[in-house]
Amino acid sequence: MMLKLIAKKHVKEILYLLNSVEELYFAEICNKIPEAHKGSINRTLQELYDFKIVSKREEGTAKLSKTFYSVTDLGMESLKFYELEKEIEKKYKITE
Repeated sequence: MMLKLIAKKHVKEILYLLNSVEELYFAEICNKIPEAHKGSINRTLQELYDFKIVSKREEGTAKLSKTFYSVTDLGMESLKFYELEKEIEKKYKITE
C-alpha cells in the first residue's frame, strides 16, 4: 500500500520539498508546485498524513489558521525508494 501511495502524482515533489526545509504551510507547498491543483495537493497531504509520512500542526485561530507540514522519519525513509529508482535507471540506462 505504501508503494502505491508514493507512486501517486506529486508525492515525490511534496516529499523532496518538505525534506529540504523544516516545514511549510499549505499555501507555500501549493506555490512551489504550481502545476498541481490545490485540491489534489490537499488530498495527497491528507493521505501522507494518514500514513504518517508527513506530520502537521495548526497555528492561529479557527478563522485564520495555517496548517504546517513536515516530513517524518518514515517520510525520509520513503525517499530511499526514489533514490533506488534513480540508481536502477542509471545502472541499466533507462530513460523516459
